[in-house]
Amino acid sequence: MDAPFVASDQQVGLQSVGVTTASRFVWPACATLLIAAWAVFASFVLLPGNVDVSWLLTIGERVLDGERLSVDIIEVNPAFSIWLYLPFVLLERLTGLPAEFWVSAGVAALAIASVWFSARIAARTDGTLRRHLWMLPAAVFFVLFLFPIDFGQREQIAVIVLLPWLALFSARARSVDFSAGSLAERIVAGVGAGIFVMIKPPYSVLALAVPALVVALQRRSPRPLLTTENVIGAVLTLAYLVALAILMRPFFTDVMPLLRQVYLPMRMPVVDVLMLWQVTMFVAMAVATLAMAYPGRPARDAGTMLLAGTAYVPAFVIMGKGWTYQAVPFLTFGVLALMLQYGRLKPFRGLPLPVKAGAVLGFFSIMLLTVLQQGLAYTQSRRDLDAATAAIVRAVDHPTMISIASQLQFSNPLTRMAGGRFVGRQQSGWMINDAAILVANEPDPGVRQNLAELRQQYTASIAGELQAKRPDIIIDDGTAGPRPPVLLKPENLPAVPSLHDAPAIAQALRNYRLLYQGASVTVFIRGDIAAHG
Repeated sequence: MDAPFVASDQQVGLQSVGVTTASRFVWPACATLLIAAWAVFASFVLLPGNVDVSWLLTIGERVLDGERLSVDIIEVNPAFSIWLYLPFVLLERLTGLPAEFWVSAGVAALAIASVWFSARIAARTDGTLRRHLWMLPAAVFFVLFLFPIDFGQREQIAVIVLLPWLALFSARARSVDFSAGSLAERIVAGVGAGIFVMIKPPYSVLALAVPALVVALQRRSPRPLLTTENVIGAVLTLAYLVALAILMRPFFTDVMPLLRQVYLPMRMPVVDVLMLWQVTMFVAMAVATLAMAYPGRPARDAGTMLLAGTAYVPAFVIMGKGWTYQAVPFLTFGVLALMLQYGRLKPFRGLPLPVKAGAVLGFFSIMLLTVLQQGLAYTQSRRDLDAATAAIVRAVDHPTMISIASQLQFSNPLTRMAGGRFVGRQQSGWMINDAAILVANEPDPGVRQNLAELRQQYTASIAGELQAKRPDIIIDDGTAGPRPPVLLKPENLPAVPSLHDAPAIAQALRNYRLLYQGASVTVFIRGDIAAHG
């Protein structure tokens, strides 16, 4: 009679262990879903659409309608930036739901899948994640919604898709023969690495190359460089570059010269970039991570994140724009490195002073970054955008629109919110504004002459479009006027005339009436529509 009782007791015990183990994942899973739901709601409902994301969605619409990149519509980034958002535009056409909703939902789903997939890889070789399940929802928050204003940006997507590669690389580095992961995991990691590089070539390559080179030198072996996932990523990138060279020749003949003349020279001095808060914040996080590892080295996964982040900083410095979205990769990697190193801390009281100092500095850095970015997102005014949208919707249904503003600003979120169709070949008059600033700061007479000719050429081109296409709505700068696209020193800033003051543009604007004017945006409506309304 005892035997059945014993057997029954063992079975119940095993079931209890299984239930207990499963229940440990309930709260991280619920927290993850709540974070993702909030991110979708806030990004789609509360916050204004990101100008870059809106522009890439607009281009995607026009490409699907048969227009040609770098011919009918000019984009300063290579084709993969547009291809990345085409699925969201297709979902909009298939379901009727806005592409912005699909961006919010898609990025959230991708972040959850990537974090949990990466955690699965890491948990097999290191027990830290199994002991600290809070890291899973925390990681989802950091990669998904640490920077609400930049939600959906290419750089954020790049971080998300690279996480499996970073997790697999850390797992490999823990093994004697540098082997880890199933074939499926290696394929996913390789595809993610390829997408990461294709989103921002060639700036992003170092984020993968530096960790691999460091381990290769430590082991005196090329194996860290020749993994399955690295080969897959390299093949994808090479195939993309070949396709770009063959199929997208206008990008090299028409767009690249513009970038060399105007976009690339418009940058801050290296010293000034190194002093920006994005760089100093990452340095603080790196110092905190290293201090918490005292007297040894950081944990393998934290060290991998730190190396990837450090290797991305030169891209931010070289670009010299100072825009936060370009710093998203290294700042996110810095936060994840801190979090992973926190998981190795012993009870605080018994820690050496450097470790305590690192823990305090790291916690302060994460909290400061989180509070500042969340506060900036939810306190920025969208009054101009909403008021301009309402004015357009009241005046005309589904208008055609062109921007003559000095920057992207609100033109593309405004177009999409008003149900309009952007018909301009250029996203705005940014190149004319930037060329004027460069002319005032250029000592070489020949370069100044070339920039002046470029301004005339593009001014005439935009004026010709206005005359030929006669858009219903023209978007301009607000009462604040043109402003420099990067943080240049005040003494180097010339008074840049607005594009609407150019004679050819002013002539075209005679047929338009002021519809709305605010601090950040001005809207003109074609005179015959205004009269009819």
